[in-house]
Amino acid sequence: MAMASPRRNDGARRPAPSGMVLRNDNNTHEVEVAKALNQWAVTVTALADNRLICQDFFARRWEAVARAEDFVRLLNRTEPPPGW
Repeated sequence: MAMASPRRNDGARRPAPSGMVLRNDNNTHEVEVAKALNQWAVTVTALADNRLICQDFFARRWEAVARAEDFVRLLNRTEPPPGW
């Protein structure tokens, strides 16, 4: 007969990872990482008119956070990237 393992202390459990919100240096755009539909969504929004610029989905949180940081880095550039 299989025995159930003893229940762990619920207070000691680590909370589920949560999302985050980043803004560029000029406070013109907001980049949000949030859990959506069993995936992590990265959403870039223009703050002036609350317009959705782009949205991307990732299976892992660290990938979404890395992409969000990339977007903020691009938004903080004063000159366009080479080739634009």
